[in-house]
Amino acid sequence: MRASAFIRKTADKGGNAKARVYFRVRDADCDIKAASELAINPGYWDSKRQGYKPRVSLISETARNNFDRAVQEILSLISKEYYIGADGHWLKQLLFSYHHPNAYKMKGRECVNMSLTHWLERYRTERLTERKQQGIYKLIIGLVERFEVYQRQICKRKDYVMNIGTMTAEDLRNLEKYIANEYQYARLYPKLYDCNDRSISKEKRGGNYLGGLMGRISTAFNWAVKQGATSNRPFASYEIPAKVYGTPYYLTLEERNAVYGMDLSDDPVLASYRDVFMFQCLVGCRHSDLVRLTTDNIVDGAVEYIPHKTREKNPRTVRVPLNGKAQAILERLQNRQRATKTLIPHNAIGKYNIAIRKLLTLAGITRNVPVLDPKTHEEIMRPINEIASSHMARRVFIGNLYKQVKDPNLVASMSGHVEGSHAFARYRTIDDEMKIELVNLIN
Repeated sequence: MRASAFIRKTADKGGNAKARVYFRVRDADCDIKAASELAINPGYWDSKRQGYKPRVSLISETARNNFDRAVQEILSLISKEYYIGADGHWLKQLLFSYHHPNAYKMKGRECVNMSLTHWLERYRTERLTERKQQGIYKLIIGLVERFEVYQRQICKRKDYVMNIGTMTAEDLRNLEKYIANEYQYARLYPKLYDCNDRSISKEKRGGNYLGGLMGRISTAFNWAVKQGATSNRPFASYEIPAKVYGTPYYLTLEERNAVYGMDLSDDPVLASYRDVFMFQCLVGCRHSDLVRLTTDNIVDGAVEYIPHKTREKNPRTVRVPLNGKAQAILERLQNRQRATKTLIPHNAIGKYNIAIRKLLTLAGITRNVPVLDPKTHEEIMRPINEIASSHMARRVFIGNLYKQVKDPNLVASMSGHVEGSHAFARYRTIDDEMKIELVNLIN
């Protein structure tokens, strides 16, 4: 096998135009060539030395030596990695891996993309089916790409790429810090950012937001490990920001029934939203699961489903018996939908949340409730009719059920919470309410 370097002939040898350096491999039936990212003025090229001519005064000695060294390194790499049956594609990948060592590596005969963004994109397209989740990962990819640009241009870390094979816990901590404070960097270095990019926050990002994003990066990274892409474990030495939950607020049974019994005959659209909201309050599923329910999910007078959120990690069937109110609502909804298997009319989540707030306002449910500020992690008081959402329906189900049945495992089995869930643990505050009631019994 013989490897060599050459440049394409060009008419402008005396000008400033540069010619790309090509590499050629010849062996028996093999004769392949590919372009590298090295370039040189054709007038300075010495074909015998395969590098700069001995005397080129316009180019510094350091630049000449670096160029010549790169040519020899590539030739040595070709000699080392060559195998019988190698083709042009292999040579192109080999050259690319040389020029981009932080993002690529040779694995036998294959050039493997090691960049974190590559594996995030693969996870997004190969593992996720829900558009919302795909959108979140697209946002994460944008954040990582901007972080890499920031590292290269501002922190002067040349060719910096988050490489799944070499990245460390410190890289993850730096990424977390960058995501939290990106709004500041966008102001300080406006040339690095597209001012029309809506994914760039205008303020500091909170701990729960960071925890959610870093957790998703960890999930995709672990998937890459399972694919055999790397054995690196940076998350083992990195602590994902823990989510902080506030006191869960929800409608009491009296308030729920007040909404259920409202006369909305003059507003059939709002009445439909009310029925969906009430049904969700009575079965306790997430909105993402609610809109997926079909007639097939009704089994022996109960709704059965596998929560989409935990389907990949901990798939288990949730079964919630339908009481009289839920069955009546379901019948009304089915009559409106006529011949369709879908249980619930699919409404945009934004319009659904607006309708929920309108329902509470019309019902006169305007009491103040504690809400966790995502940035300060301090609770502030807000009117419930201004902040209510579809997720509150889930809390209506869990909170009121927990008050009646002092078996958290039984309640969790109908809410779909996994064992040890921090989100479910919040409802233990209800225990204090129950204790007060018990103590008052012996007053």
